[in-house]
Amino acid sequence: MKNEALLLENVTYLDYRGKTVLNRKYIQIKEGKLSFGRAVKNSRTLNCADYIMIPSFVQSHTHLCQHLYKGLAEDVSLFDWLKKHILPYEASLTEESIRLSCRMALYELMDSGTTVILDMGTFAHQNAVLEEIEKSGITGFSGNILLDRRVGRWSNDLDSYIDYSREIISGIKKSSRAKYALCPRFFPGITKRGISKILKLKDEYDLVLHTHATETEKENEFAFKNYKGSNIEGMNEMKMLSEKTVIAHCVHLKENDFKILKESRSTVCHCPSSNMKLGSGIADIERMQRMKINTCLGSDGAPCNNNMNQLIEMRLCGLLQKVKNNSKSMNAQNVFKMATFNGLPPLEMEKTNGTIEDGKNADFLLIKKNSVHSSPFDANPFSSIVYSIYPSDIEYVFSNGKMLKERGRVLVYDEKDLIEKKKRWLKDFLSHRF
Repeated sequence: MKNEALLLENVTYLDYRGKTVLNRKYIQIKEGKLSFGRAVKNSRTLNCADYIMIPSFVQSHTHLCQHLYKGLAEDVSLFDWLKKHILPYEASLTEESIRLSCRMALYELMDSGTTVILDMGTFAHQNAVLEEIEKSGITGFSGNILLDRRVGRWSNDLDSYIDYSREIISGIKKSSRAKYALCPRFFPGITKRGISKILKLKDEYDLVLHTHATETEKENEFAFKNYKGSNIEGMNEMKMLSEKTVIAHCVHLKENDFKILKESRSTVCHCPSSNMKLGSGIADIERMQRMKINTCLGSDGAPCNNNMNQLIEMRLCGLLQKVKNNSKSMNAQNVFKMATFNGLPPLEMEKTNGTIEDGKNADFLLIKKNSVHSSPFDANPFSSIVYSIYPSDIEYVFSNGKMLKERGRVLVYDEKDLIEKKKRWLKDFLSHRF
């Protein structure tokens, strides 16, 4: 469906800042924006009386390229998962298979209401990842990984990485939805020379820096050995931290790390499903929020999660913080903000997205009010969204005014076609498995 004018009638929408539900007779969608002005009666109309309108979800740590490997790396710890499964798999990806992986991941993201992502690519074919993001209709930041220090038998060449990154940046200048991000994989996989080179590139193009940190204690051990401090202290020493740095995980923080994250204004992306499945632990998000460290949510990759569903991440985020701290920790409003708004500032999108307001981008969801999962919705809408609804309750998904899901069906891709292609890929992959 094209990005056409649309008139929403009888709208109930959620305002997390006022912690309330508001009503409007009409909200106009025109040229990809929300308008609370005078309604244009000759527009196509959509009666929203049976729905609640909320901002769409923002996932600040994904791996689109990993989706084909879902279910094939079970019951292992992080470094075995990485060295024995994920890095060999990623190195085997062709342009055709990486496109299929992206499409399947994007389908799952759209179906569960995500329209903005910060993604991490792999060694090659980054052009294909960005092209698939652009075609999908969502907004996505993604970049090929830097791993210039060998992990197992896997690495890439630093100078080639810089040249390739420049080439990709130049090639997507006219892209409206696909943006480039710097993605050094993780601190133990980057040399000091590599860090210096990517920071120059970051400053030159004003890029987001997206990485992993302190997912395990091994990363701290590496940093103490090579930098005489923790993982976060080492990154800070190398000037990797800033308001445009997004760090996935931060499970094993040391006392000084919290202070450094706050002072550097870095963003931490919490990935509860992944941290649980790999046995990494529970990040202390409640403490980070008390210290005013910006925290957001992401599903990570399908092989360490088996879902790319922000609804699951919200639920687990709320529950795990109650387990780690106490039952009063992490109220539903805070979790909702993590899922919809907090990932936007490092992307410089907080002024255009994340809330239902006049003039904002038309990135939103329409969720069934009357569902056996969440009814009665009006009793506590934040709790219903965080703890109760299913993707099937999300009837409509819009991104920049474009309808991506209508009456429960994703419009962008043919689900049966994706499944058939995945079956053929899997048969071939398993017969030649590394």
